[in-house]
Amino acid sequence: MKHLTNSAFLLFSLVLLAGCAGNNNGQTEIIRKVKIEPVQQADSLQVKQYSGIIKEAAEVNLAFRVAGPIQKILVKEGDYVRAGQVVAQMDTRDYEVQLAAAQAQYEQVKAEADRVIELHNRQSIAGNDYDKAVSGLKMVEAQLKHANNQMGDTKLTAPVSGYIQKVNFPENELVDAGMPVASLVNVGHYQVEVEIPVSLYVQRENIISFSALQPAVSEEEFPVDLLSYSKKASNNQLYKVQLRINPASQPKLAPGMDVQVNIVLKSSTGPVACVPLNALFNQNGKTYVWVYQSNGTVQKREVVTGKLTGDGRIRIESGVQVNEQVVVAGVNQLNENEQVEPLEPVSETNIGGLL
Repeated sequence: MKHLTNSAFLLFSLVLLAGCAGNNNGQTEIIRKVKIEPVQQADSLQVKQYSGIIKEAAEVNLAFRVAGPIQKILVKEGDYVRAGQVVAQMDTRDYEVQLAAAQAQYEQVKAEADRVIELHNRQSIAGNDYDKAVSGLKMVEAQLKHANNQMGDTKLTAPVSGYIQKVNFPENELVDAGMPVASLVNVGHYQVEVEIPVSLYVQRENIISFSALQPAVSEEEFPVDLLSYSKKASNNQLYKVQLRINPASQPKLAPGMDVQVNIVLKSSTGPVACVPLNALFNQNGKTYVWVYQSNGTVQKREVVTGKLTGDGRIRIESGVQVNEQVVVAGVNQLNENEQVEPLEPVSETNIGGLL
């Protein structure tokens, strides 16, 4: 009887074990939950940065148009002068005498010419005498005008507004006509010259705007205007770009300062994709992402990365398209064609996904 009981117990145990074994074989595979996000479109604008130096628009040499001794220098180096302001005065003694002589001769000839013209109107004088009188009057008028001009040229004025860079002669120095008495830095506008590579030069029609920054002056960028592009590259295969700055808008700027020039241009390659940095993983020196498929699996996709966008994302030059779904967390734990389940997005009314 005892033997029968033991046999029954052994049989029951075998059946129980077999049942347990069957239950284990029937267990479903664990599906990993993953966080996915759509591939977004990166900003189509790019910013290129180059360094440049502020230069004056031009340096003008100031010279008298007549010869003589300098009577007075009215400026000193570093002074700001406005267009039309007197810079230096020449001794006018000789030109006063010349003007007085020209004035007297003009008055004499004009009186004689007026008498001849009156007789001609009465038809009481030969035509030849009339022609001589009119020609003589025109000649002395020109001489008087020349004497007046030379008298006016004894004042040296600034043709444009700017700063006196250098004074070359002291007072009482005898100078000839055309000798530079002083040099003037034209500050009607400043210029900035930068050099850009061929890759940007061929995309110059895509450039939207230019701006510059001088941190020692201000933390804010200020606009600059395009003047010209060079048509020939330098020996370094760089093209020069001339830009213009309005000094009135930036009074603290001065020639010789270095500035950072920002060039904003549109991308010529069309829409550019971008993904979070967490979506990337490396294998064998290559960069991949996991792309979520419509059947619930993930597929490894090689991508070519570009520059960071500045918001925790990176541009993708090739490999994925905008609006494709990629895994953005736990990417190093997945396998090719693994079945996954996307996590539900966190809503404002279900913070933490607890509901």
